[in-house]
Amino acid sequence: MPDKGSAEKITGNGGIRCPAVLALLFALAMAGLHGCATAPAPVDSGPDMIPAANTREAFEQAARDFQQQAMQASAVEASGIWVSAADAWIQAEQPERAKEALGWVDRDTLSASDRVRRDLVLADLALHENRLDEAEILLQQAGRQLPASSQGRYDALYAQLIRQLASPASREISRAAQMTEGMAYYDPLAAVELMRYLETVSSGELAVRAYNPRAERQLTGWLDLALVIRSNLVEPEGVAESIAAWKARHPHHLLTASQALDTWLRYRQDFTPPRRVAILLPGSGRLQAAGEAIRDGLLSAYAEHPGGAELVFFPTGDDPQSPIAAYFSALDAGADWIIGPLRRESVDAMLDLAGMSTPVLALNDLPEGFIAPAGLADQVRGLSLSQDDEARAVAAHAAASGFKQALLLAPESSWGERMATAFEAEFLQDDRQIVTALRFNEAQNDHGPLLQRALKIDESKARARSLQNTLGIQVEFEPVRRDDVDVIFMAANSTQARLIRPQLKFHDAGDIPVYATGRVYSGQPDPTSNRDLDGVRFPTTRWQLEHPEREDIPELGSLRGGNLAALHALGQDAWNILPWLKLMNKDPGFRFPGQSGHYVDTRRGTLERHPGWAVFANGRPTPLEAYRPEMTGE
Repeated sequence: MPDKGSAEKITGNGGIRCPAVLALLFALAMAGLHGCATAPAPVDSGPDMIPAANTREAFEQAARDFQQQAMQASAVEASGIWVSAADAWIQAEQPERAKEALGWVDRDTLSASDRVRRDLVLADLALHENRLDEAEILLQQAGRQLPASSQGRYDALYAQLIRQLASPASREISRAAQMTEGMAYYDPLAAVELMRYLETVSSGELAVRAYNPRAERQLTGWLDLALVIRSNLVEPEGVAESIAAWKARHPHHLLTASQALDTWLRYRQDFTPPRRVAILLPGSGRLQAAGEAIRDGLLSAYAEHPGGAELVFFPTGDDPQSPIAAYFSALDAGADWIIGPLRRESVDAMLDLAGMSTPVLALNDLPEGFIAPAGLADQVRGLSLSQDDEARAVAAHAAASGFKQALLLAPESSWGERMATAFEAEFLQDDRQIVTALRFNEAQNDHGPLLQRALKIDESKARARSLQNTLGIQVEFEPVRRDDVDVIFMAANSTQARLIRPQLKFHDAGDIPVYATGRVYSGQPDPTSNRDLDGVRFPTTRWQLEHPEREDIPELGSLRGGNLAALHALGQDAWNILPWLKLMNKDPGFRFPGQSGHYVDTRRGTLERHPGWAVFANGRPTPLEAYRPEMTGE
């Protein structure tokens, strides 16, 4: 690979002077990509436009030629040529080299057609690694602006995607095709049975199959309807509009919009909570307040959607044996499901019991590598507000936002080390860097010296002093901070963050985006104090975003004025998610939109939480997607 530093200094007219490279560039734009196990097929664009030998070696040589040409091209033209290099590498069956070439692409300088070509190369890479949902998204994205010259490769990639979906779900779709063949009119029972049959087909595969222009129209209509129904099961507010849009996409389908809506309503009745649910929560000890907040959240959700179920509460305490006693009491009470316990140690102790036979939704992470006992496969899950997972989510969000060079600030504590480790593990991928990582003393208020080191302002001052000593005169000087940081991760609670954020601004780093964990917001609306946090981004709960003012907080003692709002939201989700756990296990793409976050079942035990994202604006948590810097006057 060429050296990136030198590449930035080389300029040229950007013209393609090699006829063979020009021919292959055109050929690659027209070609259909093929699987990693097959050699590239000849391009259907005329014999004068393809390399003399359409072989792996020919594509490998072409890739090297493209890379050399990109080094001599202008910055604007280079990115498109790097796409061609990646294109050639993947057809030479060297996907890792294709990834390296794509790393040189500046998407902002690509033309519309080159962006499509880049998406198609990325889709081919996703297919190489069997990331089928990602490939489907990239193909749909490319298809919206697909130039005629890329139609052949698009069709070939789409056909390959369909072939790779030869999974057990394909048998269900074949069976679904047989079920729909004889349907000439709306049969409510048959329609609901079809929805049940398709439960084992993931949402991602439904989307791919429903989009297939080669499939039979009635079948694709049913598959699309299954996806629409599934997407509107938990939150029904937009189902009428979604089904109207479905009917517009499938005007010839035998179901009317009202019949499709009736199918949704009948099918939704399948999802009810268990008959009797035991709740194991702290009723005393150090976690009593947390237990009360979760309890009240759960009861509020139950009051809205009781589903004919019965709740039975069994309090636990700090004694390690109390959750065990509560578990056996729940069994004696005939519980069909157990929600809880809360303490990590209690979860471990209960799940370690021999002969456990009742499904469990624990309110903490499950033990690493936990395997459910016989008879409970896929019926033991964890629901957690893990702060380690939040730090990883922050890193993933920062990376997805395009940030590559982070400054990390964390307190000198075990919690700070955990947050730093979790952030680093997720962020340090794909050439991203932690340019500096420092620890601050939680007992101090003045972090100026630390921040000056982190931002290299102390080095700037040292250079000025050296210059003055050399010249022997006083010179006007303004210290300059480092310019190789594009994001800051600040692991801090609200009190610490209110000290650090203004000091970052004072040291000329106020324009660098700052992320923090959810601890940065106490949960208590306090716009006056929180103005110092304006611009800080953090993971949060939907409940907190929907209650931004003090008067919005319900007058519940367990909420502590909002301090325990996240736990209240967790309690709501613990009840509301129960009817959907079986479907979540069947479909890893099914997202439960909860009050504490969106959850998916990755089949690793603990459900994966995707938090909401907020930013402080005028001291109030504001949805990040709606934020503009001018909202705070920054």
